[in-house]
Amino acid sequence: MSQYTPTSGRVLEVQWQTTTPALAGCGITLTLQTFDQGIVRMNVDGSTYVLNHHPIKVGDPVTCFYSLFDPVPLIYPPLYRAAAVALTPAGTYAALDVFTNSTSSRQLTNSDDTLRLNISSQTRQMLPNGQPFGGSLSGKLLLVIYGATTRSIPAQTTPEKIVVFCEGIK
Repeated sequence: MSQYTPTSGRVLEVQWQTTTPALAGCGITLTLQTFDQGIVRMNVDGSTYVLNHHPIKVGDPVTCFYSLFDPVPLIYPPLYRAAAVALTPAGTYAALDVFTNSTSSRQLTNSDDTLRLNISSQTRQMLPNGQPFGGSLSGKLLLVIYGATTRSIPAQTTPEKIVVFCEGIK
């Protein structure tokens, strides 16, 4: 099972965080209308990885990932700390998980065996800072951006882009 849970939706509101004077303006809180949880709020700060450094604005379709191990206040709407955010327009999907090679094939499969990656020469592999990645993807935390998948179990896809977090997300 992945440490990170996704929630996808459309941004309804973007507010500057003002929790303490020292941190005022150092982060934003997104209010999302999600497909699976209704209204959700996400804290996005300097430690959150935002794909392509895309400035998030009202109306953007996004997928946010939060850690299952982070504490969450018991409030409504729920408030999570986003570990990663990706712009996901119609037909684009994102997954954040540790992918490993199965023993019988060289294909990468996520931790709960629901998504298998078919890496092509067109798949861009990069580090979070935008530099190319040249090592083995197996066993690393990957943010995978992809389109269509097969209807097989596990679903298979050829990703457009893979962001490799060699040391995890902070």
